[in-house]
Amino acid sequence: MNIYYKHLLCSCLFVVISCPLCVCAAGGDTRVNVNDSQQDFSKTDNLQLEKKGNILNIILDKSPELSTQRGTLVIEAFLDSNNNKVWDNTELDLKNDIVCTIDNVKYSIPAFIPALDYNARYKIRCTGSSDFQPTIDQKNVLIARRGQIINMTIPCSKNTP
Repeated sequence: MNIYYKHLLCSCLFVVISCPLCVCAAGGDTRVNVNDSQQDFSKTDNLQLEKKGNILNIILDKSPELSTQRGTLVIEAFLDSNNNKVWDNTELDLKNDIVCTIDNVKYSIPAFIPALDYNARYKIRCTGSSDFQPTIDQKNVLIARRGQIINMTIPCSKNTP
């Protein structure tokens, strides 16, 4: 009988000690209602749902594309004095003399054009100023890999009066 009372006493002490810990660890708005006949442990959570945007984002749960998943185009122009279409060390770079159009947007050269769509073709048309004219009128570019960086140089010639 002595073992039975020790076991019962240990069980009761465990319940008495662990009940307040369970109530404190529950978090949120926890209330303990004590009536004469019963105890009521109730918990209410006040969580606000995060807005995810439109209905397609909620259904498909598509995250926005990262900048590394898109292509980047860097365009520079140079004065091709020997007409070999290769930028040599002695040839000058041209700044703000050439304008290129991509998707109906005009960029003054040198230009850094980020966020180009993956697996898309772009037609690049360039026009010169009163002093310089590009020797290549139009060029096509394909963003073939995600995060691809394309360096493009445009050879130009000096306009003769």
